Amino acid sequence: MAHIKPFCAIRPNPKIELQFCSKPFQLYSKKELKSTLENCPNSFLQIIKSNINKTTKNSNKKRFEDVKTAYQNFKDRNLLQKDQDKGFYIQEIKINAHKFTGITAVASVEDYKNGRIKRHENTLESRETIFKNYLKTTRFNAEPVLLTYKNTAALSEVIKDVKKCPETSVLKFSENETLKLWQVTNKELIDQIIKGFENTDALYIADGHHRSASSVMLSEEEPKKAETNYFMAFLIPEHELIVQEYNRVVTDLNGLSVSSFLKKIKLNFDSTPHKTYAGSKKGKGFCMYLDGQFYSLSLRKKFVKLQAPLHQLDSYVLQEHILKPILGIENVRTDSRLQYAHKSDQMKWIKKQIDNKTYAVGFGLNPVLIDQLKSIADNSLVMPPKSTYIYPKLRSGTTIYEF
Repeated sequence: MAHIKPFCAIRPNPKIELQFCSKPFQLYSKKELKSTLENCPNSFLQIIKSNINKTTKNSNKKRFEDVKTAYQNFKDRNLLQKDQDKGFYIQEIKINAHKFTGITAVASVEDYKNGRIKRHENTLESRETIFKNYLKTTRFNAEPVLLTYKNTAALSEVIKDVKKCPETSVLKFSENETLKLWQVTNKELIDQIIKGFENTDALYIADGHHRSASSVMLSEEEPKKAETNYFMAFLIPEHELIVQEYNRVVTDLNGLSVSSFLKKIKLNFDSTPHKTYAGSKKGKGFCMYLDGQFYSLSLRKKFVKLQAPLHQLDSYVLQEHILKPILGIENVRTDSRLQYAHKSDQMKWIKKQIDNKTYAVGFGLNPVLIDQLKSIADNSLVMPPKSTYIYPKLRSGTTIYEF
């Protein structure tokens, strides 16, 4: 049984909402970010700009206070307005040919603590603490945690009924991206949505592990403040998620020659050279590009543990059989020799970088399947860092939860 609640969101004034709702700042190029901060005074990025630009000597505390002041300034100028009635917010996000439909609500900290909200990644306590302090100072959350659930006919029907009504807001950011929002304040529909999730055994964090963990920390510091017992979430059926692979490139071969490296690889892997990258079938290994040559690598049968959820992940097999023992990368989270790639033309990009001698070797992995993600979370295991790159990427500021 999962517990979600409606809430009164803070939303941008209709006159500025197209400018205000922003992609996560990490998704902007440096040029785009500079242009937005210089030319779009009503962007949400203006509120968090002191956090974006960390080249100053200001402490975290000062930066967080600057964010709070900028946020209050938007409210004082009536650029942000609070809805009068509690509700859920159904969003349809169209990006290129893909449509993602989910429900923005507030999810229960208690569900996270007792395992009804399940995670598949480790979090760093230092990052949790920093973001907890950010939340404690600013008192708002503008980017929901992405939660996924197994769809039910009841929830699907409620969403269909809501989408038959006129939209509360339609934002066309570009030819390739449109967001439609419906505010749901009808008591009967609210009750149906709540009941639908009460019949859901578990929710799974798709994106936002640190944000949810930080909310738990804040709740434990402020147990008597009801609002901090919840955090904002965007709940989306699991069949609508797109899980893209996160590939790897490494700067050097740990002192090995190409031939020596290949010999070590072949101790544990069947290796087949290819003229071009042809991809690989799930369960049939992953791709490597080295010294102008593509290879498909399949772990030898005697090393495969079919019943172990982690051993089904290319990222785990690569980490445990190549990165650590051969390339000497013990900490895949912090070693600067290891970089990650999630570009749409990943293997072409990796080939170009290696041919240019920027990196020595690259690995093209298979995407993690939703069932694999859930199996790892259900078994209280965690994936290697950056095993998934998940869509949709949600815009900040579409709805804001205050506490």
